Amino acid sequence: MPENNTPSPSGLARLLNAVLSTDPKQRGRVSRSLMAAFVYVVGGLLCEFGLRRWPLSLAGVRVYELLGLLVCAGTYVALRSGWSLRFGDPSLTMLQIAAAQLSGALFYAVMSPVRGAMLSLQVMIALFAIFSLKLREQLQVTGQALLVMGLTMVALAWWWPQTYEPAVEWVHFTVLLTILTPVSLLGVQLTSMRLNLAQQKADLETALDRIQALVDKDEMTGLLNRRAMREMILHHLKLQSRSGDGSVLALINLDAFRRINDLYGHAVGDDALRLFAQEVRKVLRDTDLVARWGGEEFLVLLTATTADQALVAMDRLRDGLTKADGPPQAPDLRVHFSAGVAEMTPLESMDKALERAEAALHRAKVLGRNRSELALEPALSEVATALIKSTRTF
Repeated sequence: MPENNTPSPSGLARLLNAVLSTDPKQRGRVSRSLMAAFVYVVGGLLCEFGLRRWPLSLAGVRVYELLGLLVCAGTYVALRSGWSLRFGDPSLTMLQIAAAQLSGALFYAVMSPVRGAMLSLQVMIALFAIFSLKLREQLQVTGQALLVMGLTMVALAWWWPQTYEPAVEWVHFTVLLTILTPVSLLGVQLTSMRLNLAQQKADLETALDRIQALVDKDEMTGLLNRRAMREMILHHLKLQSRSGDGSVLALINLDAFRRINDLYGHAVGDDALRLFAQEVRKVLRDTDLVARWGGEEFLVLLTATTADQALVAMDRLRDGLTKADGPPQAPDLRVHFSAGVAEMTPLESMDKALERAEAALHRAKVLGRNRSELALEPALSEVATALIKSTRTF
């Protein structure tokens, strides 16, 4: 049996995985809910301290503590179990904020001697909304805070005016309104900045994609250019050395292309190049690659293919070009090509394989054009390559 070198997680790591989840997104959501639970725990401790220091309502304290326990436990179970994933907001952000606002209003009522300090809880909730919610949701959170606290203060002043003096409640509400308004406006500005940055990022990514396309593609035909094709072939050779799958290079040259330019003009010549690119895409598989290698010359990489299969593919391409209509200015024009086909081996460099394909292409031209020739084996091609360099005239 092969040894497993992956280190086993420690006891602490296993505990954290059990509590927080191993999924990164769920882990973040559960962690944030536990941070909120810590705030509830601190609030409960302050209430217990208040019971010993001031004549607080025992029933009110227990209701606050029970509400906090239910909110924390319910949120944790909903997040950790994955039940919240069925909603559009799997973090249950707005629900948690609404529960915190209600709990904060109850905390304000229970801690009557120091209730003014408890207004900071609503401000803290609003600050949390700034960094996690959209603009409309931020405004909704601010409106909810003012509504909940306003109704709480009115009710307290109405039923227990001796403890909750109306004038004091009015001052508290004014302070809360004065603080939440600029916080809300700050949230609007931050949201606008966030949206602008997101749009700028999207524009930049689009621009980079366009630049990459210009760098990798031939502008006229939309095929890969020479540089990009070379990189792809070198990468494929590395993969081929591992997988053992065969591949074939086909070097293609359009026949009598100069004559097309002379008779019909360069515009028709460009259309002929585009027509070839269109037809070669129909023949190739998704895993194959084709590039405009230069001028009227093209290079095709056929992956997981034998030489015989590559020759068949060249025949299909030739048949497709014969049936295709010519450019609008010369509808009777038919594009023909000659091709040199060379099987690639992991032990042979790309340049050597190209030399063999070029030798086969030269032989196809000499033997009458509009045909495909199979390259010689690497050991037999060296003499032929030397002859081609001195006699190449196509």
